[in-house]
Amino acid sequence: MNQLLFLLEAEAPAGGMTSLLLIYGAIFAIFWFFIIRPQRKKQKQIDAMQNSIEVGNSVLTSGGLYGKVVDVINNVAIIEFGTNKSVRVPVQKSAIVSITEPDMSITKETPEETKADTKKVEDKKEDK
Repeated sequence: MNQLLFLLEAEAPAGGMTSLLLIYGAIFAIFWFFIIRPQRKKQKQIDAMQNSIEVGNSVLTSGGLYGKVVDVINNVAIIEFGTNKSVRVPVQKSAIVSITEPDMSITKETPEETKADTKKVEDKKEDK
C-alpha cells in the first residue's frame, strides 16, 4: 500500500510539469502574435521601402531633413539637401524613414481655432 502511494506521489509532479509547459507555451504564443510578429511585418515593410529607393526620389531622413536622392551605391544614398545643389551628403539607407515629398503648404490658424484647441486640452485635463 505504501508503495502505491509512493508511485502516485511520484507521478503528480509530472502532471504539474505538463501544465507548466502548456502555460509557458501559451505565454510564448501570446508574445509571438502580439509583439514579435507585427514587428517583423513592419520591419519587412521598412526594408522593402529602403530597397526601392531610386534616383530622383524625395526622402525624409531620421534626422527630419528632406532631400532628393542623387545617387545610390550599395547601402548608401547620396542626397541633396535644400535649394543649394552643391550640398550632397552620403546617408545610409537605414537612416531614410520614408519616401515622401515635404508638405510646403502654409496654413494660418485663426484665433478661434486656437481658442477651441486650448479649450479641448483644458476639458481633457478636467476629466482626469
